[in-house]
Amino acid sequence: MTMMNTYIPRELTEKILIKLPVKSLVSFKCVRKEWNNLISDPEFAERHFKYGQRAETLMITTPDVNHFKSINPIKSLHDESSYQSLSLSFLGHRHPKPCVQIKGSCRDFLLLESCRSLYLWNPSTGQNKMIQWSSNVSFITPGDSFLFCHGLGYDPRTKDYMVVVISFAEYDSPSHMECFSVKENAWIHIQLAADLHYKSCKFWTGRNNLTGTFFNNALHWFVYNYEAYMHVVLAFDLVGRTFSEIHVPNEFEYKMYCQPHALNVVGESLCLCVMREMEQVETSIQIWELKQYTDHTSWTKTNTLIINDIWSGSALPVCNAENGCIVGSDPAGVLVKWNQDGEVEEQRSFDYIRDGYQVTAYRETLFTI
Repeated sequence: MTMMNTYIPRELTEKILIKLPVKSLVSFKCVRKEWNNLISDPEFAERHFKYGQRAETLMITTPDVNHFKSINPIKSLHDESSYQSLSLSFLGHRHPKPCVQIKGSCRDFLLLESCRSLYLWNPSTGQNKMIQWSSNVSFITPGDSFLFCHGLGYDPRTKDYMVVVISFAEYDSPSHMECFSVKENAWIHIQLAADLHYKSCKFWTGRNNLTGTFFNNALHWFVYNYEAYMHVVLAFDLVGRTFSEIHVPNEFEYKMYCQPHALNVVGESLCLCVMREMEQVETSIQIWELKQYTDHTSWTKTNTLIINDIWSGSALPVCNAENGCIVGSDPAGVLVKWNQDGEVEEQRSFDYIRDGYQVTAYRETLFTI
């Protein structure tokens, strides 16, 4: 009996493959040369990101690289099969005991800092690139006297990933900004039209959130404009290389029980998470979405998450699961899952987690650098 070599048109092959998860596609590259060429095509990676599976994966990290894990947010937090260890062997080869922090994310590449070096890393494919700090910013130690904003963005015009670093003392001091271009493999000094007049915001979680949130071709930070005496979202457009401000709802300024504490991206909207705390009222996290990016009056409250039952009394939403649940974390190393009604469904603590742990969300992608 002879085997028939059935021909499948490239268009049909792509329609089938584009629905598959990244891990399967990486394996299928070894099946046929034509499949390898298709899956390795950057244009296919873009289409897969746009039209393929949109489910997010959670990542829990600690300074110890042995405890980097990915988590399926749809499954129970107590289901051990939902936790998969992630390899950061590219760090271990260079440093015997690396200490790792996430400094940004964009198109599901993560920006890591370890042993005074930066790394771009795609957790899905394992691709990584080491970046040496610019000599102009490497001496700066983030602390109370410096606002040290950073983040990872993408310029769709040049198809270039960019690491952004902004530093300045918090009152009337010269601002300094540099961007690392992955395509050029070099740090570029950005000349600012004027000094920036902002200070960092220590949120109710006790953390200074100076990691930029990438959305709509721009990086965003929640800061305090001390000249205008108001909180704003500071945006840096990577295409036009310009700064702008996004105003937040007035009630965040004048109602003391409302404490903004994090920026995030949910679906197709930029979101601000706000803690609401009043006597005789349940403590909750309100999620406000900026429905129209260019209309600063379009902030809309879309969800309320109750946090009274959380062991530590606080938590930060991180990921929207496909089943409508929201998963987040607290500063003490506890994962929390809320149901569609905003009620705590389950929570889980981890014995090995200590200070410096982080939880982030990402989508599996085929993107390369």
